Amino acid sequence: MDYERIGRARMMVRLPNHRRQLAHLKLALLRELLENYGLAVVKRDELRARRVRRDLIAQYDELCQGMEDDAIQLIDCVGPRLVH
Repeated sequence: MDYERIGRARMMVRLPNHRRQLAHLKLALLRELLENYGLAVVKRDELRARRVRRDLIAQYDELCQGMEDDAIQLIDCVGPRLVH
């Protein structure tokens, strides 16, 4: 499974104001973040489908939110100069 691709697509949905940057930036740090995000959202979706403990799902929600915040910070630090 290509978790980076999944993470990029899912984050573009969650962060519509940053779609262009997410689509075009190929920074190693962002790629790693998107891969981890993809893995986390897939796991969270699996847990939701299996209806496991709400506290565990909430932990994944927080983890995903934190990664979204990290992506925004990274994009803001890079700025528009690296986006074509």
